[in-house]
Formats: sequence, structure tokens, C-alpha cells
Amino acid sequence: MRINTNVGALNASKNLFMVQREVDSSMSKLSSGLRINKAGDDAAGLAIANNLRTSTRALTQAVNNAEQGNAMLQIAEGSANQIQQILERQKELFIQFESAQNSSQTAVLNSEFATLSNEAKRILDSTNFQGADIFGQNLSFKVSDAAAGDTVAISIGLTAANVSAGATVTDVATQLTAVNTALASIGAAQNRLAYTVANLRTAIVNTAAAESTIRDVDMASEMAKFTKNNVLAQAGTAMLAQANQSGQSILSLLR
Repeated sequence: MRINTNVGALNASKNLFMVQREVDSSMSKLSSGLRINKAGDDAAGLAIANNLRTSTRALTQAVNNAEQGNAMLQIAEGSANQIQQILERQKELFIQFESAQNSSQTAVLNSEFATLSNEAKRILDSTNFQGADIFGQNLSFKVSDAAAGDTVAISIGLTAANVSAGATVTDVATQLTAVNTALASIGAAQNRLAYTVANLRTAIVNTAAAESTIRDVDMASEMAKFTKNNVLAQAGTAMLAQANQSGQSILSLLR
């Protein structure tokens, strides 16, 4: 029997330290809900989870871009619809102007026609989104986390020339065609953006789920582990106390 080195106490202390470390780790995971709280928990897993989280954030911004792009197109659609209504009224005025019973109202009809032309151009020029012009522009909306490309592009080729006063009914009809073509382009882009948003939201869910399998803790499994280690820690404490008392038996030999 030896008293200078209490091997039993050293072993008990070592085991208690290791178990207590596991208890502390489980408490950290259970309180945060994360399996990886520091790089040492899973270095490779942390790198992968961070990449997935970055992708999720990028995809979320892509959704925002697509939704704001759709809002931009809705503004354009509203203005184009108003311009179309103006052109329809101008066509009515042409028909009214060319009828003999209205020959005395030429000045009035011409005044309304010119006023409507000015209003159509004003609507066209003033339509913008956050200060950026919409009509006559090539618009491009970034809808992916890819390094390059993957955009939804649209050109709304409606300019002042398309809504200026014409000299004949045919001119107004041509302008109406230009406006309707612009509306068709806007509608097609809106549909594409709607499908894009749906696809991106699915990608966000799947990417977030992939990150969760790596970063998040399985609460049930970790709780079972915590309970086991907590019991071992209590047993280890008791055994360490017993090992520290083993030297007392040697004193009986010295009496």
C-alpha cells in the first residue's frame, strides 16, 4: 500500500474530468440547439454548414430581387395601361373629328387630342422605380447565387415616339400596337419571375434543411447522452471521494 501516489484517485479524477467535459458540451448544445458551437465540434461540418448558410442568404436575396423586379414591372404595367386608354380615346377623337356634324368642333377636338398626347408622354417619362427609368430600358434582374449570369432580362421598348400625336387613325393604331407589345413583354416577364420566385423558395427550403442536418443538434439523442454523462459525473465524484479516503486505512497500521 502506498500513500505518496494515490493511483485510484488519479484515475477517478481523470475519468471525472472527461465525463464532465462531455456534460459541459451537451449543456452547450442543448442550450443553443446547435450541434456545432465551435470549430472544434466538427471542423469540416462547420465549413460545409457555413457554405450552405451563405447559399441560403444569397438565394433569399435573389428572391428579393425577383419580387422587387415584379413590383417594378407592375408599375410599368399600370402606366402602360393608362397610356393605352389615352390612345384609345385619341382614336375615338379621330373618328369624331372626321365626321361632318362635328366640323364646328375642330378646335375643341384638336385641343383634347394634343392634351392627351402630352399626358401620355408625361406618364411615360415620369414612370420610374426608386428613381430608375423603366420604359425604353434593358432591365436585368439577378435571380441566382451563381458567380455570373443567370438573370431575367426584359426590354420595354416603349419610348416617347410610340405615344406622340399621330396625323391619322393609322398612326394611333400603330402606337396602340407598340403599347400592347410592351404590355405583352411585361406580362411574359412577370410570369417568368413568378416561376423563378417559386423555384428559389424551394431551393431555400432544401438548402436550409441540408444545413440543419449538419449544424443543428438532435435534441432527443443529445438529451440521452447528457443524462448518461450526468449520472457518470455523479458516480465519478463519489468514487473520487472514496479513493481519497483509501489512505485513511493505512493510518491504522501506524497506530
